[in-house]
Amino acid sequence: MNKNNITIGITAYNEGQYLQEAWDSVINQTTNNWEAIMILDGGSDIKTEKVFDDISHPSLRKIKLGENNGPYHCRTLAINNANTEWYCHLDADDRLPPSAIKVLNITIDREPNLDFIRGQSLYFNSDMYNIRENREFDLEKLVYTLPITGTSPIKIKLFNSVGGYNRDLYDGGADWDFWIGVVELEAKGKYLNKIIYERRIRENSVGANWVQRRHEVADILIKSHPKFFYNTYKKKLCLSKSYEFAAREFRKNEKRKKAAFLAKQALDLGNDNPNLHAIMKEAQMPYLRYKLRRLRLKLNKI
Repeated sequence: MNKNNITIGITAYNEGQYLQEAWDSVINQTTNNWEAIMILDGGSDIKTEKVFDDISHPSLRKIKLGENNGPYHCRTLAINNANTEWYCHLDADDRLPPSAIKVLNITIDREPNLDFIRGQSLYFNSDMYNIRENREFDLEKLVYTLPITGTSPIKIKLFNSVGGYNRDLYDGGADWDFWIGVVELEAKGKYLNKIIYERRIRENSVGANWVQRRHEVADILIKSHPKFFYNTYKKKLCLSKSYEFAAREFRKNEKRKKAAFLAKQALDLGNDNPNLHAIMKEAQMPYLRYKLRRLRLKLNKI
């Protein structure tokens, strides 16, 4: 281990327009007590590769992959190459607030028995700034979603104890699976009433692309965590909400037959969300009426 408490891991693929901003948020930290590892996944675009090649720093190590392996492979690679006790992940399109690492280092030094740290997150894009406190690690919500920021800093020993990220979920949902594992281990965490992460809201992010398969992810989670999903209620809640979220995503993309199929699965499992009934109704509409309805809904959002 080196003198620093924490490694900042940055994984990049096609985030060229944001990667420099992410890196600037690291070098603008109010403390220099960190090391960083930057992973460029194979197959990245030219802009991202150029930004990656141009970045250098004495406390930064870089790894460029020849083949595309996905974000969780890259994150695992960063964790396995860290020389510190703690790991703080930073997606290449996100940022760390200036005092994040200083706050984390102070907390780690004061409470060495912690396994993970949670805090507030700033969700932002060009049109909005919204602080999410993530104050409660709501175990009821964890049954069907991840109620905290998945990139919350962790002790590397905890990562290894959980068994890392589930390889069956490398295409999406691995964070959710990991934090269920953290709960099963009864790991010790602490909430900080400070912003420690800034998450950019944008379309086609890694976190948004797996929603259409959410019901498939739910099935994997239930089979992988029998200790957590120990009763029928939890299993049905996980599956019914996951079918709902997938159905709503297909509805958004105007794939109404697939949306209706998934909505019916959710309804059959006892989920009575009004959106599901609306999806079923749309599936029965004549095409022109359906298109006019979708147009009205879009106009109402403007």
